[in-house]
Amino acid sequence: MGCPDANVLTAMVDHALDPAALSQLEVHVDSCEPCRKVVALLALGSQPTVTPRSVNPWATLDAKTARYAIASVLGSGGMGRILSAFDRQLNRTVALKELHEARPDLEARFRREALLTARLEHPNIVSLHEAGTWPSGEPFYTMRLVSGRPLNQVLAEAKTFAERIALLPHVIAVADALAYAHQEGIIHRDLKPHNVMVGEFGETVVIDWGLAKDLKASSDEDSLPGAEPASDMDTRAGEVIGTPAYMPPEQAAGEVVDARADVYAIGAILYHLLAGHAPYSGKTGRAVVEAVRCGPPAPLDRRGGIPHDLIAIIERAMGREPEMRYATARELREDLRRFHSGQLVGAHRYTVGQLVRRWIGKHRTAVVVGAAALVALAAIAVISIRQIVREQRHAEAQRLLAVEHRAQAEDLTRFMLF
Repeated sequence: MGCPDANVLTAMVDHALDPAALSQLEVHVDSCEPCRKVVALLALGSQPTVTPRSVNPWATLDAKTARYAIASVLGSGGMGRILSAFDRQLNRTVALKELHEARPDLEARFRREALLTARLEHPNIVSLHEAGTWPSGEPFYTMRLVSGRPLNQVLAEAKTFAERIALLPHVIAVADALAYAHQEGIIHRDLKPHNVMVGEFGETVVIDWGLAKDLKASSDEDSLPGAEPASDMDTRAGEVIGTPAYMPPEQAAGEVVDARADVYAIGAILYHLLAGHAPYSGKTGRAVVEAVRCGPPAPLDRRGGIPHDLIAIIERAMGREPEMRYATARELREDLRRFHSGQLVGAHRYTVGQLVRRWIGKHRTAVVVGAAALVALAAIAVISIRQIVREQRHAEAQRLLAVEHRAQAEDLTRFMLF
């Protein structure tokens, strides 16, 4: 038999089944570890809302999950994993993050991440619900579960430039979220399409603030209550912290970064959106880091239909030196909004021809109406001129005829007199 649902197991624990069904179910539970764990939890008085088979083999159903019913693994990184869990107390599904292993340094960084995320309240930033500690002492926190797909998957499915450029509003939303975060003194330091969720309702949410830095900390290093400082140059198996393909040169070199590092990353996401691939690639992370350090990415094809002013925005956002970029994410956001609404952007120097074409494109109806009016006026003018010419010719013919008649009359008069 297959695994029964939680209601059947509840009836089993409450001795509400008939003897025959109870006997059959006991045989199954004895041979099924997930079901035994659910029954053990039910015996402690908890009410799971997921079927036994949806519980992960590593998830222990003890006091740790008395409130949260673990359903599945959503993702896993170097420090921890994110789970889909049902909050029995508030009757909602949440994303629950916890560590892979209990280590003081990881726990300090984890708590620091939770504190930074909790400070950010913006519609385009994942919201933190609760933070706590399991009975074992390991920290966890829950946050809004965004139903959707990461931007990298959406970009991979967009096969044409038209499909990719239609995703520009999501990048504008990212810039808006980072403008707010920077205002709060927090930089992300790991912006990439994978950390941008596109929700099922079209919303855009920036996630994974695990590498975020508090610029308002009292020292150059991040310092939060209960958290150890985190340096800008951390190592993970010899690699620079962050995602090399989208990080600025100074971050790849291990130097101190500020909000303009996020501006660069937004520009790199824009590059991916237009080109269909990341700005840099390589066989290893170290190779990508070296490519970032050595020079700019391959230039975007200006002949491929990509708007020149949008290319200018990307080039400014991805300036090799921080001073060459937009000073803030807010400035980048405003330029993107201007482009999206058909206005002139500050990053691009327009030629007279481009300005004329933009004006014609923006006032197409007026241009068409004006051109039609000019054609009509020209037609009226031609008709009028032809009419005038005809009248002049007629008048000249009448004059000549009058002259002829006068000459004939004079001849007749002379004949009669002589």
